[in-house]
Amino acid sequence: MHRKRVAIICNSFPTKKNRMNQIFVKNLADISNDSIYRVQVFYNPIFNFWGNANTKKGVFSNMLKYSFFLIGQLKLLLKIKSFDLLNPHGVIISGFVAIIYKKIFKLPVVLHIHGGDLDLLPNSNYIFKYIYNFTVDNSDFIFVNSDNIKDKLLKFTYVTSSKIMTLSPGINYNTFFEIEDSKKLIQSKNKYSIRKDKLVLLFSGNAIKRKGLDILVSSLKLSEKVVLDKIHLIVCSNGPELEANKKIIKKVLHKSSITFLDKVKQDELNILYNISDWFIFPSREEPLGLVGIESIATGTPVIGSDVGGIKEYIDKTNGFLFNPDQPKQLTDLILKIFSNHIEGKSIKYNFIKKFKNHDILYSKKLYLNKITELINLNKEYG
Repeated sequence: MHRKRVAIICNSFPTKKNRMNQIFVKNLADISNDSIYRVQVFYNPIFNFWGNANTKKGVFSNMLKYSFFLIGQLKLLLKIKSFDLLNPHGVIISGFVAIIYKKIFKLPVVLHIHGGDLDLLPNSNYIFKYIYNFTVDNSDFIFVNSDNIKDKLLKFTYVTSSKIMTLSPGINYNTFFEIEDSKKLIQSKNKYSIRKDKLVLLFSGNAIKRKGLDILVSSLKLSEKVVLDKIHLIVCSNGPELEANKKIIKKVLHKSSITFLDKVKQDELNILYNISDWFIFPSREEPLGLVGIESIATGTPVIGSDVGGIKEYIDKTNGFLFNPDQPKQLTDLILKIFSNHIEGKSIKYNFIKKFKNHDILYSKKLYLNKITELINLNKEYG
């Protein structure tokens, strides 16, 4: 039987230099490969050498990244006639290139929009808007990762809702789950020298303005000493703003109450969620925020920003929301947790029902169903 062949086109992707670059793209590609489907990823080879390329901006950096991206496309072009469908992730560059291929090779295009390009669209120049609309208009179908992104796409472009589906990138509940082995949890806390009487707060994300590590730091600076003395903070991050925030954290908290980690593999991240009482998610913008869903999957609730896709799944059953423009609100929530002795693991929620749509197996089913439909249509009418 001929396997249906899908070419995913994306910019960043997990490599040895940065194992967490858009890990959700790799996860969906890996789980979709079987005896019926062959999903192959074509990414920017610059990430094989420059793991943090996404954090570098400017004319020279962008030219370098785009040049490597186009060089990487040669691999796809050499075998493009063997594919049945193109699946770009991102509109500018990946999506635009895929539409050019579509025009030449008559292949259907399913576009994934994760939100970054879309947030720039309203205030962008004519060229950016032209490329964006050209790509969206000529895509056969569009997946967005949250209703927030769907609403923005309908507002800022002429695409119709019938052409869009909200599809979570999905998380693997065999990877992110609640660890019930108390000995393992104690050993893990000991590994990071976390005292039993500490309230453990976890931040995991890039140290860039959008992710709001500085908002968390500002809220800690506003906290009372009696609260700070009971906190153990885990920061799992890298990026251009990390060192500046590290210096402030070290002034606010005792060094024995801080754990700084680089990005970690998913199995280790699952342990970090489990040994934490609360996950702090202070993003200024967030199309969805899989880390929040991962945390909830482990039984650890979230204090998250009231923005974007975060507010689509955080409610009083699994966490709290705050205004990221007002760090004092986060300070007050941390105080509330401390004063009322609200332990993260004590929060109850109907996880299975509420988060079915974020199960990667469910995402895989919807993803492959739509791909199959478009491949069959293209063969019939293309």
